[in-house]
Amino acid sequence: MTDAADPAPGWCRWMSTADLAVDSGQCLLDLGRADEARARIDEGLILLPRARDKTRGVFRTYEARSLLQAREVEQALVVSTESLDLATRIGADRCVTLVRDLAPTFKPYQKVDGVSEFLERLRTA
Repeated sequence: MTDAADPAPGWCRWMSTADLAVDSGQCLLDLGRADEARARIDEGLILLPRARDKTRGVFRTYEARSLLQAREVEQALVVSTESLDLATRIGADRCVTLVRDLAPTFKPYQKVDGVSEFLERLRTA
């Protein structure tokens, strides 16, 4: 990456290296490349400043989706719960909706410890 001589235009100043990494990961998920996606999402989460909790909640939901695609249900449950807790704490309705959208993917795993309780929590969130 090189430094640009001109500052970024106003319409894209919010786009950071962290955003780019996670968005790339999301694209890789859509292409079915879960391992590569998880690496990019993890990179973005590391780069994301603590002050951007709402974005962190969105990114964590993407991470959960990648974990579910890799059938790492227990870890996806941990990440989804953390994302839902964060979204609820800061009042980020979009983040809550993103976590709720994962519910159908969790349904086949209701026998995994905690999944049924998590799905119930999503229904009442």
